[in-house]
Amino acid sequence: MKGLILKELYGLKVYMRQYVILLGFFMIFGVSMGNTSYIMWMSLVMALNIGFATFPVDEAGGYTYMLACPVGRRMCVQAKYLVGIGGAAIILACSVIGEILNRLFSMGMSDMGLWLVEVGLILGIYLFFSSILIPVSYKYGVEKARIVMMGMIAVPIVIGFLSVRLIEVEAVTKILDRIARAFTGDQLISYGTFFFFVVSLLFMGGSYLLSVKIFERKEF
Repeated sequence: MKGLILKELYGLKVYMRQYVILLGFFMIFGVSMGNTSYIMWMSLVMALNIGFATFPVDEAGGYTYMLACPVGRRMCVQAKYLVGIGGAAIILACSVIGEILNRLFSMGMSDMGLWLVEVGLILGIYLFFSSILIPVSYKYGVEKARIVMMGMIAVPIVIGFLSVRLIEVEAVTKILDRIARAFTGDQLISYGTFFFFVVSLLFMGGSYLLSVKIFERKEF
């Protein structure tokens, strides 16, 4: 397992300087604006790209190392998902460091509750995207996975436009009124974020099992 993770990290070595420079720019720009949300959302974009960056190296070699190394296919998939978890750790680290720098230099005092909710939301989005894109990358290749990612970004926008129409439906309006009476706005955001994060974790587990199944059937 250690060798497989090192292989993934060596694959990222080519892009490491670019990621460090981008991360530094995001930090400086976010702190100068006193906006840690900018740092968190940009770290999400960077982490998703890091997850993709390891696949082209394997695809270019046709996974031929699997024929020479004493490792199973399941272990290879596990290494990919551990790198994915590393991406989540990067998001969390950037969020914490950005908040600390913001408090030190910009004298900004973010509401800790809202900050935790936003971190949970961003981590949930990252896990949800990764849970779909990793199996797609194994099945159809990284280029088609990028197309799927663009589609996933477009779906919430379409849902947002459609929700305006749904609000006008009487049955939907009644449901929303009942929810509004039962919970405050902050409670809805907090509970909704927690639910989304848990669902994303479950999706990640199912994604791993699906990726193992796909990769075990893959012919080299």
